[in-house]
Amino acid sequence: MAADELIEIAVDVDPEAAEVVSELFNRYNGGGYEEDSVAGEAGGGGAVVEATGLDDDYQPIPGKYRLVVKTYLKPGPRGEAIRRQIEEGLWRLSLLYPLPEPQVRILQEEDWAHAWKKFYKPLRIGRRVVLKPSWESFPASADDVVIELDPGMAFGTGLHPSTRLCIAALEEVMRADDRVLDLGTGSGVLALVAAKLGAGSILATDIDTLAVRVAIENAQLNGLTVSERLQIKHGSVPSEMAGHFQVIVANILAEVLVKLFDGEYGDPPLAEPLAPNGHLILSGILNERAPLVVDAAARHGLQLVDRKEEGDWVALVVQK
Repeated sequence: MAADELIEIAVDVDPEAAEVVSELFNRYNGGGYEEDSVAGEAGGGGAVVEATGLDDDYQPIPGKYRLVVKTYLKPGPRGEAIRRQIEEGLWRLSLLYPLPEPQVRILQEEDWAHAWKKFYKPLRIGRRVVLKPSWESFPASADDVVIELDPGMAFGTGLHPSTRLCIAALEEVMRADDRVLDLGTGSGVLALVAAKLGAGSILATDIDTLAVRVAIENAQLNGLTVSERLQIKHGSVPSEMAGHFQVIVANILAEVLVKLFDGEYGDPPLAEPLAPNGHLILSGILNERAPLVVDAAARHGLQLVDRKEEGDWVALVVQK
């Protein structure tokens, strides 16, 4: 292969799989082209999500909406090693969730550098919230909350139903100047939404140090700096903050949420930092697992006040 060629790996996905495949691409191929260079080779760049079949309001058109997650590798031994990791990861994912075979092709590097951008368009994922790449303009109304997320910059694309359900709940329960905890922040998208909805202060935590770095980068992309108002830290449920937050959002698997409620990871119980009358938004929950989370919340004095569903996924809003 010539030095100016790139290997493209592409997978057709539904919104649920887009999140998981993007995370896999970001994990194995998420460095920058310069920092991830070895002997003239480089991986890097992470996941690129192409969405087509959108109407003029950036809403999916039934029967035409299509998502493709892509990543790009330099040819050579290092690129081949990353490719093997990705292909093995996709195979393992396909055992749990149906995925088509990845499509692999060779591109000229200068073609890729700009051509793919035409597919990456703004996407409305809440009543007010719009995700968009930094190079795209968007005719935002006065009530819109626009979040910029570029390819390779995030674990969470905002495409997964659990993320959309969280955002819908945040739009409803959060009030200006509320103190918000985003537990398991990932890309930081929920913390950024809270900030732009007018939260007084936000603490975003994640046990993955890479996620913390990505969330900080995404905050900077949106003109937000890590400060007293917006803190992004490595960790989980914070200690010595009992009753502090009016809103807590946790987009994590049901079984993990139950253990967090019971303090099984050595952190304070999940309900402890919630203020009286505060709202806890719980997502990442499959429909059949929801009773486990409702029961755990009830054990800790929280009452179910809302339930949102999309496909097989559920978000629960409980109140202290």
